[in-house]
Amino acid sequence: MNKTIQILPQQLYNKIAAGEVVGRPESVVKELIENSIDAGATEIYVLIKDAGKTLVQVIDNGSGMNEDDAVISFQRHSTSKISTYEDLENIQTLGFRGEALASIAAISQIELKTKTRSDEVGTLVRIEGNEVKEVSKTIIDDGTSISVKNIFYNTPGRRNFLKSNQTEFRHIYDTFVRLAVSNPAIEFRFYNNEEIVFDLKPATLQLRLEGLFGKDFSDSLIVISSENSLVKLNGFVSKPGFTKKTRQDQFFYLNKRFFTNKNLNYAVYSGYDDLIEKGDYPSFFLFIEIDPQKVDVNVHPSKLEVKFEDEGAMFGFIRKSVKDTLRTSNLSFDMSFGSSRSGETESLEHTHSNSPMDKDFSRFKFTDRSLNRSSNIHSIFQASRPVEEKDDDRVFMDFPGQEEIKKEEKQTDIFEHTRNDEDRFNVWQYQNKYIMCETETGLMILDQHAAHERVLYEKAVMMLNSQSAFSQQLLIPISVRLTKIDYQIAKSLEDEIHNLGFALKFMPGDIVDITGIPSDVKPGNESKIFQELIDQYKEYEIKLSLDKRDNLAKSFACRSAIKSGERLQTEEMVNLIDSLFGCKMPYVCPHGRPTVIRLTTDELDKRFSRT
Repeated sequence: MNKTIQILPQQLYNKIAAGEVVGRPESVVKELIENSIDAGATEIYVLIKDAGKTLVQVIDNGSGMNEDDAVISFQRHSTSKISTYEDLENIQTLGFRGEALASIAAISQIELKTKTRSDEVGTLVRIEGNEVKEVSKTIIDDGTSISVKNIFYNTPGRRNFLKSNQTEFRHIYDTFVRLAVSNPAIEFRFYNNEEIVFDLKPATLQLRLEGLFGKDFSDSLIVISSENSLVKLNGFVSKPGFTKKTRQDQFFYLNKRFFTNKNLNYAVYSGYDDLIEKGDYPSFFLFIEIDPQKVDVNVHPSKLEVKFEDEGAMFGFIRKSVKDTLRTSNLSFDMSFGSSRSGETESLEHTHSNSPMDKDFSRFKFTDRSLNRSSNIHSIFQASRPVEEKDDDRVFMDFPGQEEIKKEEKQTDIFEHTRNDEDRFNVWQYQNKYIMCETETGLMILDQHAAHERVLYEKAVMMLNSQSAFSQQLLIPISVRLTKIDYQIAKSLEDEIHNLGFALKFMPGDIVDITGIPSDVKPGNESKIFQELIDQYKEYEIKLSLDKRDNLAKSFACRSAIKSGERLQTEEMVNLIDSLFGCKMPYVCPHGRPTVIRLTTDELDKRFSRT
């Protein structure tokens, strides 16, 4: 059947087109703050209610608009930022398409108040669904105040797809931080449900980072500055000992515009070479300045993607800049003994250093009782003493008890590779990563991290569902200073985290005191695992559509599990095997990776042509 082609009504077209610009309340916050920055504001206040679903208000002291401009600004493709193609090629402002206000107005109720410095009174414009309801005069200071109410009120289907207030607030928070980082000279205030989240005064970039992320984080950064004839790079990268287990706190800016690029992220990572371990990620805040004609920011309305004229050259430049900066920087780590509250030097047990030697040390308390003839004593020295290879015999530095410990090592190795009569199978560890187990029909190989993840995940799910918490109480509470968003997330998950076995006290100043830990958390790793638990929860929240408890269980399992590269004793390996096959689903980890593979004797015989 033939259908007549027709032009859509403007109101319907605007609602459809709005989806390209306004996906959630965060999009509104981003566009309005960027308009304020482009207007030359030195003070910007952001207020939201119900994670922006009920209200997003941005107030600035920028240039403002007269009445004619205020009305026309809500028409699609109306802009003061470009007028010719040459302007587009040399774009310097954050916004330029003339789509933001029109898209926002199409799916919300807007009240705009604005005044230029030359006008005696301001202008009030009220719009609902792109329909102008009122234009009048009003009293307002120089600048603009725009309130966006009831987002998606006229498209309820899209409103139903919004996530929880916590998730939507997280997106707004991240966008606010990105813009506050790139504009340290601007005063920002951020209110959530009438409670102040940030009050940031004009400052240097490093002080702005301190205000957003805390002093400890700011002190872990190294200044980077590099340039050639085409590009200039400035900012900060984290010291190798202050990496994270997730790719958070990685910020790229191109001419002060935030953007994402996986290739350039990898350029930074590769610049660290062997200074960080696989699976650890550095933090960075890097500002690229380049001729606008050498890049294309006109890729997508979100403006998160950019195209470089020569991305390969940019990759090499960034990688070399990071490598040179690290090579010429002082990368020593300050460590001291004893517990301390946030803001003081951390104890050795809780240092953020990730070198192999530090990981071995962090497993032990430095008391007289720990320095005895135990099965673990050799692992303390394993990474720190020089080793010479000579006919497969290892020659070590002299230290007290060396002969006794070497004898114990040999006994342990023999025990791990001989038949255990009680358990009726051999078990040993390969490359501190895989557990090899002889069975009646062949060889079973376990991924120790994935297997332990499965065990911890099912245990965490059981605890969360039963709401029966058990904690190991700590003699001295451990204080952890969190970012504001992490503190709010931890507070919103307080009951669930308690059911996992963490006993927490929420203190002023975004500090959490850990007074008890789950039995599966190793002493000495409490604060690290707790922070990684929150980081992992945030990452899963963005990438995966998980129930809150399932997210928390997966995050806890991932961050508390035995790590690849961690040496295990025979008893630990046997216990892990028993625990794994006591699980409901032992064959895959919570993320779907296999925990165990089996190599049968028949398969080996085929490989060696014995059949």
